[in-house]
Amino acid sequence: MQTRRWVRLTVVAAALLLLGGIATYLLSWDRYVETGLGRWAVAEVAERTGGVYRLDLGDLDFRPMAGSMSFDSAIVVTDTALDRARGAPLPVLSVRAVGCRISRVSVLGLMLGKRFTAHAMGCQSVFAAIDLVTPRSGTPPAKAPPKAPPKTPQDSLSSDPRPVLRPPLGIRKFQISNIAFPALQFSLRRHKLKGEASFEIEHARFVGKRVDLDVTATPGTPEAFSSVGLRLEASHLLFKPDPLTALSLDGIDIGITDSTLSVSRLALAPTVTDEEWQRKQKVRHDRIRVSLDTLAAAGVAYRTLVRTGEVHVRRVMLRGARLDVLSDKRLPAAAGPKKVHASPQASAQEVAPAVRIDTIVVDSSEVSYSERKPDKERPGRLDFKSLAVRISDVHLPSSGPPLAIDASTRLMGQGVLSVHATVPLDAPDFRFALTGRLGPMPIGALNPFLTETMPVKIKDGQIDSVIFAMNATGGANAITLTPYFRDLGIDITNPKGNVRGFVKAGLIEVGANSLKVRSRNPDSPKDRPRTAKVSRRYEPSQSWISFLWLSLRDGLLKVVVK
Repeated sequence: MQTRRWVRLTVVAAALLLLGGIATYLLSWDRYVETGLGRWAVAEVAERTGGVYRLDLGDLDFRPMAGSMSFDSAIVVTDTALDRARGAPLPVLSVRAVGCRISRVSVLGLMLGKRFTAHAMGCQSVFAAIDLVTPRSGTPPAKAPPKAPPKTPQDSLSSDPRPVLRPPLGIRKFQISNIAFPALQFSLRRHKLKGEASFEIEHARFVGKRVDLDVTATPGTPEAFSSVGLRLEASHLLFKPDPLTALSLDGIDIGITDSTLSVSRLALAPTVTDEEWQRKQKVRHDRIRVSLDTLAAAGVAYRTLVRTGEVHVRRVMLRGARLDVLSDKRLPAAAGPKKVHASPQASAQEVAPAVRIDTIVVDSSEVSYSERKPDKERPGRLDFKSLAVRISDVHLPSSGPPLAIDASTRLMGQGVLSVHATVPLDAPDFRFALTGRLGPMPIGALNPFLTETMPVKIKDGQIDSVIFAMNATGGANAITLTPYFRDLGIDITNPKGNVRGFVKAGLIEVGANSLKVRSRNPDSPKDRPRTAKVSRRYEPSQSWISFLWLSLRDGLLKVVVK
């Protein structure tokens, strides 16, 4: 009996010593992990920024028995004195994360397998602010390095200069099942000579079901990072590129894992009235307002975007888009030579990094163009209502199928205008093919634009249809246009006004106070309609839209004017 009692006591004492040893080891290992991870994080931030950014990690607490890790706060601050001493200063960065916790950490995986596996990770709140540093006046700009030949995706992948992260405590792989950052805030500011630009996100949340990270793999590869259910949602976004303009978003949803993007209630417009905007301009600029109800994109290659900067998207859907452009002729034109507009082909070949969008669909949208003359009290307005557009093969630079555009709209809310265009963006010169048709509408529907921009008014008339085709090659556009109209009547509203352009175009006879136009085409149901065939060469000083309009105008004048 006594022997058995001694055996039991010995076993119990050994067990207690073993447990005590394990507890002592875990406590020391606990402190080793806390110190090692903390020092690694602080060193990584300092080393990669030359000491400009400093990470302060507060109260890192690792509890191996409970399998949890937490820290009260993580703060990143900027050493502004050291930053100013750099040739190219880094942005002033301020980050604060509060109440961060990682739960159900696999202690055995951490000890034996050098893997960091956890069930959940998150912070109560995260705030980040970036202030972009403007170079000091008088500082000579750094010389731009010589342009290197463009890299292929394979080259970019194999020769990526970004350094691989050093594994902390020998840990090579991280796996976290549930990620939740429910309260994120972000602000970005840049001070410029003409004012401050800013970007703010009032509220965002970042969640995910699983994230796998291998710090030793090449950044940007599937082995380096993979995820399931990773999503960023944000609301009340505001971007002010200058003091007079603001872009706002009610909400944005970025599905990183399922490659989706959705935007709701976007608006880009001046923050002042048109009159205030005009008073603040020194030279002529178009006032532009853009808005849309929703944007939805599928097949967004986020990994390619991060790795190469290229945009690859399968499909983009815009609904309820509205574009409102005002050209205020009361403002003086900019001094110096006119702006040179590159051809679509030249512009496409200069795009870098590349953009690849297979399909863009626009629905339930509209475009308005307004023009304010110096001697007019209000602008003339040209509306394109019920706009629907389908654009295929937006590949910039292009080396494949041509860009294709199919669009339909109601001109001034009346006649249905439909066009089909193809633009080979890899062609060696300016070329495209376009066909279109305008359906029945009263010609007087154009008066809200004509009477405010030209000294004419449509008295009467009906368009039955206008059929047109353009074929541009080598910079010359061949136009064929057949308008079917009847009962056309036009009055000059101000013969002493700005009619020089009409005289030059042949629309008004010199010394006459009335227009010499045909009232109908064809002259009778039995006659063949008149068809205009004209040619116009592209001038780089003209915008593409202006070039298309002048091409159509040439054809119309040839038929309408006697």
